[in-house]
Amino acid sequence: MNEIRNLLIGFELNRDSCQLSYYERRAGEPVSVPVKVGTNLYTFPTHLTKIAGKEEWHFGLEADYFGSRDNGVPVPDLYDVFCGTADVEVDGRRKTPAALLAVFLEKALALTGVRDVIRAISHLTVTTRSLTKGLVDNLRTACFSLGLSPEALTVQNHMESFYYYVYSQKPELCTRDAILYEFEGDTVSCVSLTMDRTTRPASVRLLRGGETQLPAEKYARDEAFLAFAGVQMNRRLFSSVYLCGSGFDVTWADRSTAFLCQSRRHVFSGENLYVRGACYTSLEKQETHSLKGQLYMGDDLVRTNLGMEMVVRGVPSYYPLISAGRNWFDADKYCEFILDNTDSLTFSLNPISGRDKRQCRMDLPGLPNRPNRTTRLSLRVSMLSPTRCLIRVEDLGFGGFYPPAGLVWQEELDL
Repeated sequence: MNEIRNLLIGFELNRDSCQLSYYERRAGEPVSVPVKVGTNLYTFPTHLTKIAGKEEWHFGLEADYFGSRDNGVPVPDLYDVFCGTADVEVDGRRKTPAALLAVFLEKALALTGVRDVIRAISHLTVTTRSLTKGLVDNLRTACFSLGLSPEALTVQNHMESFYYYVYSQKPELCTRDAILYEFEGDTVSCVSLTMDRTTRPASVRLLRGGETQLPAEKYARDEAFLAFAGVQMNRRLFSSVYLCGSGFDVTWADRSTAFLCQSRRHVFSGENLYVRGACYTSLEKQETHSLKGQLYMGDDLVRTNLGMEMVVRGVPSYYPLISAGRNWFDADKYCEFILDNTDSLTFSLNPISGRDKRQCRMDLPGLPNRPNRTTRLSLRVSMLSPTRCLIRVEDLGFGGFYPPAGLVWQEELDL
């Protein structure tokens, strides 16, 4: 790798395996990083092993090798550990999921061959099949502990990586919709991207086209996929088709791939779509900003605005807490305010569709009886999922006049 500064990295983290890519500016596209220089091996197992009695760690293929030796201490179910909150005992010591994730990331990123790779990273995007709050929190904590600023990290699921990959291609590949067929064993599933250019910003929706089982015999497998693909192709116009997953092989897909290539459709296959899409995300976030006129309406998007009516600097105003149009794990708010003639809080919920506006009230039982405008509260709103948030309110008292009562109120709200 010739780039030693300003690295734009994509990292695919899966239950069983991982991949790494970086943006090669001379080539103008992401490049996959091989596990061993000079080979075509780009995936490595999601495994981590510690050498007993030493602060020596190994990841991927080396973790498998050392884990089979007497002095190797493998970390079982590593991906589940990364998604959780419970500490794990490794070689007689307790380790947090974030600490183990930091070790794994640091070892994996060293595959770039860049000395002090963390300092060289301009932006890192981590992609995985689906996101949980535990995994997102652990990724952020791990990257921060390694020295990566929060602004230099993006976390997203595979479908959002698919979006960034598609709309980072040449314009002629995006004139119509894009469709993805993902093969996992004998199952093929289908998703597509469609853009509505009548909205501002232009909205890109993810549409799921179902899945089907494929027989093992080659001819029957080809015919089954051909029938499945024909359902989507006969309904809409597509400019690009993407095939990924270990269950696809050109050796059996004679008629189906010929059909997909009809009507001037561009067809691509490979195992690096998501990691390259993550790399394109880093490029977009850090440098190009060419997709600012688009809004990706993915599964992780918050679709409801949450706020309160407050008096801000003497003026009655709507105070936003959670804004629609952001991924749920990027949406949180902290503020402090003083109560005025009320012992409860009222939240306004306004869906992005503009329909079904409503208000929700949160009571504060046990609130100390103080003179008006002498109760200061803190409020933190954090999203637990795209449709559910946690509201935490704490009594802060009022300076030296009224000490805090130590009261905390929590409530989950369905958006």
